[in-house]
Amino acid sequence: MAGITALRTLRSRSVLGRRVLITGAAGGVGRYAIQLAVLGGAHVVASVGSAGRAEGLAELGAHEVVVGLDGIDQSVDLILDTVGGPQLTAAWDLLAPGGDVQNIGWASGEPAVFAPYSLFSIGPAKTMSTFGDVHEVGPDLATLLGFVADGKLSPEVDWRGSWERVTEAAQALLDRRIAGKAVLDVAAAG
Repeated sequence: MAGITALRTLRSRSVLGRRVLITGAAGGVGRYAIQLAVLGGAHVVASVGSAGRAEGLAELGAHEVVVGLDGIDQSVDLILDTVGGPQLTAAWDLLAPGGDVQNIGWASGEPAVFAPYSLFSIGPAKTMSTFGDVHEVGPDLATLLGFVADGKLSPEVDWRGSWERVTEAAQALLDRRIAGKAVLDVAAAG
């Protein structure tokens, strides 16, 4: 689902030659989004919560890797937001006229509070929408698997173990100790 979310969100708008900001870039959706945005011709700015979470993102193709939003000195055309909260409101200020925020997660668990009139802008409209389309995933899975088979996309599995360790995997994900995805192996009965 992480790959499908990234793929479908990026398809919502052309990224060729555009600046794309991906918040929560070290997570499962973020790692796919970096790679897919680069494949689409975007200049990718990857935002992470701490310096330790930045590891490996430049190798995936991110042109810039920042902690929070510090150091972003140019506007962006598209934001794939997986963090929400105060970071979402700060990211809105980085959005160029005519730009779009696709809110696809809310890892912060905090409310996003926009100051009065802060959503207003002169010029082409800025937009913000949510995204969570999970119907008919077959063709998109085939696209992702084709990219993996061609060596253009890495699934980024950071943790793998028995399904009997599901509690351990879930806690590691919640604690943000996993960069990318966790895979649970299900053994055959018998």
